[in-house]
Amino acid sequence: MSEIDLKAVDLNLLVTLDALLTERSVSRAARRLGVGQPAASHRLAQLRELLDDPLLVRSGRRMVPTPRGEALAAPLARLLADARRLLQQRPAFDPATTEAGFTVLSPDVLAPVLPGILARIRTEAPNASLTVVPRGTRDPQLALDDGLVDLALVPSLQEGPGLMARGLGALHLGVVARVGHPAVCDGALSAEDWVAWPHVMVRTGAPGRSMVERAIEAAGYTRRVGLVTPTFLAALFAVADTDLLFAAPRALVRRTAARLGLVVLPAPLPLPAVPVAAAWHERFQQDAQHRFFRERIIAALEEVLGRG
Repeated sequence: MSEIDLKAVDLNLLVTLDALLTERSVSRAARRLGVGQPAASHRLAQLRELLDDPLLVRSGRRMVPTPRGEALAAPLARLLADARRLLQQRPAFDPATTEAGFTVLSPDVLAPVLPGILARIRTEAPNASLTVVPRGTRDPQLALDDGLVDLALVPSLQEGPGLMARGLGALHLGVVARVGHPAVCDGALSAEDWVAWPHVMVRTGAPGRSMVERAIEAAGYTRRVGLVTPTFLAALFAVADTDLLFAAPRALVRRTAARLGLVVLPAPLPLPAVPVAAAWHERFQQDAQHRFFRERIIAALEEVLGRG
């Protein structure tokens, strides 16, 4: 007998053959399969042609398997049981023993939060690790598509092809100054003093003017930039050691303000909030390992952003 080309075979016929060999009746096999008796008879005819054997023959008022059919019964049952297990199983994931890593594409401004997130994750997964990839000018869609990162923290919901996304909240800006800054009076800062003193600006590589600069100009002022730095943390250290002022997310700066001798003041002019969302590729939506990391990172960020 020539080799059978599986591409040309309807593998559902194997399910039918198993039912026929088990029930030894076309009508009972049809009921078991949820099809009509003519459909079951047609499938038996296809099987006979495919395997070049009658498989089941009538003996009196019942059907009995041929030697070929008898030989197929047990291995066929095992094959279908294995197929069911294969389709039902999911990769096991145990946080307590995993040594998995998780890669997050993140804007630099969220850097102060990430060590605390890792500490929370490690209470359940002590051997897990996080890798943070700076956002810079990287396209989150491409990074997720190519598998370079597992999760992207982005300033807006980006539901591109194959992406899942969830809004986490917003960053509300305040003004950061060193303790004892001469422009700060009773925990407040006037708009005139804010624009009179030089500012720190974080340049991320994004084109155009920053939202802070646009807001100041919309109010009829012009700000002075005394330092341009590529990172959020460098800006905080500069403010701690100088009289520079820095417009930054209040909830994030509060986590490091006391250590660096900083105060966080209300913005003297209306500044737009910065939305934050998490995005991931849909192929990981049901993956247990990805879901473990993703849910804990999202929950931690929602908690921080909820504080304003």
